[in-house]
Amino acid sequence: MESKNAVQEKIDPDRWIIQVRDNLRIEEEEQEELCVSVFSVPKELLAAKPEAYTPQCVSIGPYHHWRSELNEMERYKLAAARAFQKIIEGNSFESVVKEVRNYERRIRSCYHKYLDYNGEALAWLMALDACFVLECLHFLAKPAYQDSSEGIQVAKCLDPFGRSATHNAILRDVTMLENQVPLFLLQKLLEIQLGSKDMAEERFSNLVRLACIEFSPFFFNVPDSSRLRITERSHILEALYFCLGMSACKCDLIGKGNEDEQPASPDQKSVAQEYSCLWKALTSLDIGPIREFRKRVLKHRVVQFLMKLPLHLLSVLGKLPVLRLFKGPLTFLFGSNETEKEDEGSSSVETPPTRDELAIPSVADLYSAGVKFVPTDGDLTTICFDQATATLYLPKVRLDTNTEVIIRNLAAFEASAVPGTLFFIRYTDFMNGIIDTDEDVRLLRESGIIYNHLESDGKVASLWNGMGKCVKLSKVKYLDKAIADLNSYYKRTWSVAVVEYVRKYIFGSWPCLSLLAAIILLLLTCLQVFCSLYNCKRWMKDTNLFQE
Repeated sequence: MESKNAVQEKIDPDRWIIQVRDNLRIEEEEQEELCVSVFSVPKELLAAKPEAYTPQCVSIGPYHHWRSELNEMERYKLAAARAFQKIIEGNSFESVVKEVRNYERRIRSCYHKYLDYNGEALAWLMALDACFVLECLHFLAKPAYQDSSEGIQVAKCLDPFGRSATHNAILRDVTMLENQVPLFLLQKLLEIQLGSKDMAEERFSNLVRLACIEFSPFFFNVPDSSRLRITERSHILEALYFCLGMSACKCDLIGKGNEDEQPASPDQKSVAQEYSCLWKALTSLDIGPIREFRKRVLKHRVVQFLMKLPLHLLSVLGKLPVLRLFKGPLTFLFGSNETEKEDEGSSSVETPPTRDELAIPSVADLYSAGVKFVPTDGDLTTICFDQATATLYLPKVRLDTNTEVIIRNLAAFEASAVPGTLFFIRYTDFMNGIIDTDEDVRLLRESGIIYNHLESDGKVASLWNGMGKCVKLSKVKYLDKAIADLNSYYKRTWSVAVVEYVRKYIFGSWPCLSLLAAIILLLLTCLQVFCSLYNCKRWMKDTNLFQE
């Protein structure tokens, strides 16, 4: 309550009334063109790791401008403004502020929070921050643009090799959701600098494109300026987000993998049912000879070899005349009834998935089941699983000190601004599901999927496992298909199926066996007490039971 009251005391009521009156005078047609693009981070995500969403080095925009711990970078903003003023000969920086003031209403409409700034203060703030960000973009775009007048001041706090802590801190802050400035404002300043609208639009599109390549943790070709449509994006984080799903490289294997699978015939189902009754009858007879026979069969080298093979080879073995008779029983023994589960899952395609539906084996478990991991050069839409070759295709990802902040803020932007499918959040949950330990990271790193620039594989595992789970999920067709195919393949692997069958039908009946053993022990105890009272040995001797 104290923090809310403190915020309310900072708001000037007179200024608020003036802004309300100005907005009411605007025509409805003009108002509809404006939309919010810079949102506040959802409280659920912010509570999980505040430092990943709060700028630690430089404030960009009005949300964190008055924080005292960020004042050190203000001198670099002033230096960037002085450098910009030298470029526009014959004009002072105040003329730039005056131009920015003309877009006050559009600037205010971009921010989700109420901005308690008067028009003059907001124009100065946005002009200074826009100059700083524009120089950052020029610095990141080198050597594409090596004008001596660009990037000079920012170079004092950015490292060309990306090794300094300040360099990484600035890059992290520039990509944070609450630390964004509208892209149209940056383009307006570039128009003033170059004196040509066409030249400014072309250069600015390339600047943002090169910045997306620098910020992106994924290795794929960012689309060219025309396809990226920079002028339609609100800020850098939004442009980076749309790059993730717009790569021209698509996976040809999406939608494949189940074409060769045929539904089980009625004869196979009947054989499976008959074998079910027979197997249950045999397992109920847990006597010595049968138990020893099962142990010998399972320890046989042929059986051990077959248990390591995936069950989809049964479809090939079943075509042989001799083995066709055993296909139904073996399918029941080592397979799993996936048909009914798939039918149940297909009836609820439109409903949001639950966390339980994302249960998926780890990379180490999948690798032991025969799954191969192959990197792709495409975006997130290239994720798929080919059951025919047991190959999981994943995009290559670079993990360094900036990656976690970028991924978290991309997820926060998607949760706040994207009304449709939350494909990026689904991807983070997918990676969180398959990565549990440093062994999983090692396998992906050796497969060429993860490029680890952190201290250890354990750091990478902690990064993915620490991703927030406080936002709702949505259906993502290609990812849900990959998850379903992976789970289906893993459960149909013979070694997994045997373990599951033993756990369910043998160890699952352990309470009954324990109860039976307790009853037998009780009866034997009663018999011992009875014999001690009535001298059973003497009685049995009199009945000649112990005579030779």
